Amino acid sequence: MKTYQTLFTPLKVGNLVLKNRITLAPMFLCYGNSDGTVSEKMIEFYARRAKAGVSMLVVEASAVDAKGVGLSKMIRADSDNYINGLSKLAKAIKDAGGYAVLQLYHGGRYSQQPIAPSPVETYLAPEKKIIPKEMSIDEITDLINKFGEASERAIKAGFNGVELHGATGYLLAQFISPRTNKRTDKYGGSFENRIRFPLEVVASVREHIGKECLLGYRFLPDEWLPDGFTLNEGKILARRLEKASVNYLSCNAGTYESWFLPDIMKLTSKHGYQVDITYEIKQEVKIPVFANGRINTPDLAEEIIRKGKADAVALARPLFADPEFVQKIMEKGTDQIVECVNDMQCGRQTSQGLDAVCSQWKKVTA
Repeated sequence: MKTYQTLFTPLKVGNLVLKNRITLAPMFLCYGNSDGTVSEKMIEFYARRAKAGVSMLVVEASAVDAKGVGLSKMIRADSDNYINGLSKLAKAIKDAGGYAVLQLYHGGRYSQQPIAPSPVETYLAPEKKIIPKEMSIDEITDLINKFGEASERAIKAGFNGVELHGATGYLLAQFISPRTNKRTDKYGGSFENRIRFPLEVVASVREHIGKECLLGYRFLPDEWLPDGFTLNEGKILARRLEKASVNYLSCNAGTYESWFLPDIMKLTSKHGYQVDITYEIKQEVKIPVFANGRINTPDLAEEIIRKGKADAVALARPLFADPEFVQKIMEKGTDQIVECVNDMQCGRQTSQGLDAVCSQWKKVTA
């Protein structure tokens, strides 16, 4: 049976030591309850993957504000009322052997109550002409504090740390992008002004959780749009986030507005399509950098780590398709892994408000 020595070497991330280089990337599952609380189904999902050997599990987007909820059955962290359910989830993950990290999220113009740095039309529903409300300075200040308060709740609930969702075109990404940020005040215009909001969010979170807890950032290195946030800007922001005490960057290039462009669709059809851009960011910082993007096989994951392209891999759909992905690498052989076929059945389900399911689960032994 083939061994994957590099993939199973420990990695220090902040004050945590990961037992291997395989982490669970955040993936919206629609498994939460309709009131924003954690369900038993969600707890079972994460605990099963932790038990099978995933070193660190980043729990899917948790809204820091009621107005920032993007989809139905999204979990929330904007009130102490949610701490009990989050505590059960964190405990289940840690009891099963993994580190628990809660991703903090605000949808911005993709929220059910759309707000944004500027009133730029929401591309996902052009037929509805959804124009988000431009945020006032007071609303920006309030939301910076809400990110901090939500992070404190996560730590009180027992999570080892939090990850800020700064990618995919959600609120933090909307501020850094010249495409969606047309402001003329201190939060818009120049590059320094556009990155002000995410940096102030980072500062607020660090103040609320202290120096010892893990703070990660789901990082947008490049929007892949001609009028968007660029890789050169991404390199500078990466260094600024490191200086601001972020402990790791999980790179995820592109947004909802770029992924359906013909050239980008061709790029994203390839296995490991984000590895090269991740390496560009890795060369800019000393903190760990995680690679994402169709890393479907152990061989590819091992190669990425062995060649120094990234410090760890963040897998979502491969671990969704096969809960025992990591355990099978260690104990049963990779030929036993049920591979993600990228048919996006999981995504089609959640986009309709239905629980995520995988077409390959019929091949997984319960």
